[in-house]
Amino acid sequence: MFYILWDEAHLWGVLMLRALGAWGLPARLVRAREVAAGVLADAPPAVFVVPGGFASRKAMSLTPAGLTAVREYVRGGGSYLGVCGGAGLGLTIPGGLGLCPWTREPFRHRLQHFASGTIELVPRPSAFTPKDIGRPHAPVWWPAKFKSGEPGVETVAAYGPKSQDFMMADIPLSLVPQDALEDWEALYGVRLAPAFDEGDPCIIAGGFGKGRYVLSHAHLETPGSPQANAWLGYILAELAGLSSAPSLAAPAWNIGQSAFDNPALKKGLEYMLELVALGQAHGLLDWREPWLLGWRQGLPGAALSGILAMLDCALAMTPTDASRRFFERKQDEFMKNMELLAKGLSGYLLAERLALTLSRVDPEAVPERGLREAKLTLFGPPPGAAGMGGGLCGAILSILEEYIFLTGRQTLAALTSP
Repeated sequence: MFYILWDEAHLWGVLMLRALGAWGLPARLVRAREVAAGVLADAPPAVFVVPGGFASRKAMSLTPAGLTAVREYVRGGGSYLGVCGGAGLGLTIPGGLGLCPWTREPFRHRLQHFASGTIELVPRPSAFTPKDIGRPHAPVWWPAKFKSGEPGVETVAAYGPKSQDFMMADIPLSLVPQDALEDWEALYGVRLAPAFDEGDPCIIAGGFGKGRYVLSHAHLETPGSPQANAWLGYILAELAGLSSAPSLAAPAWNIGQSAFDNPALKKGLEYMLELVALGQAHGLLDWREPWLLGWRQGLPGAALSGILAMLDCALAMTPTDASRRFFERKQDEFMKNMELLAKGLSGYLLAERLALTLSRVDPEAVPERGLREAKLTLFGPPPGAAGMGGGLCGAILSILEEYIFLTGRQTLAALTSP
């Protein structure tokens, strides 16, 4: 059995859930409260999987008791797979698990955090590296950088060259000539380069007590990345001690095509898709992938992608009695918050569009303070405003998170049905 930590994962949790479901691997969603209560000791999984998201939020959800429980599970012989935020949680950072003695580099400039796109992975010999893997391509979504130094950690894959789709914030690097990048750095002190360099570790592995961990900044579970998916299957098989690795690719995912008939959830998804269309019409949002938005820098695009992913996931799954009863209790609250979010976000997007237009002629015409206050109401304080955490957005995600948890424990296969 594979456990997926469901708290504070949202979009990235759905990606992992879909991948494991497609491969037919027995997977169970677990909440941080269950981990803190001892589920890893009472019924140890083959692998404890922690998807992307904010490591700090995951740590807060787990509480000190949950963090201790994860450490003891791995120390006793368990296996840990952390992706992006889950990788950060496994490092030796304040509030982290400390499975890996490495930590993470601080960003020299915050812009470095906004790197995303496909990179070439350069494999290194290890137990987690398939033979004849070549140099596959895999996406990274806003990664940090491992800070190496302590012994006992091996590099499974290093960063290679960036692909044509690679972006820094909302700027496609392939569309900016190298001499322009050099001019920007000389004139403005802006260096459009990610925190990592070619050759830096991207996927690392090591031991903790009797157990093992793999920490990956590459999102090997991403749809449309078959080589990366195959490598993830190999890593999971090695961690779980399976005789063979699953070879299926993660299923394609197009937000808005799920069809389970829940009027409230469907209405919520309609609201969100209308808001995306509004953002597209004003040049603020686009579909970077069929399951992931692109957005102008500073907009809460990650939060919007999180709600879209969770709504679509909820609509793809046949509810259980427990999830149906839960949603009946929460439906009025859910719809009220969705209506407030739709109205508030519509006004916020239009205000951002006006501010963008007027910024060159009258920077004070749309006060920045008003935009910040609107974002705070809708998405909460950072990192929620940049991620998927607070405000009305957080209240909606909290309901969807529990609904999918109560549903997904029994109906994971529905996510990957044709």
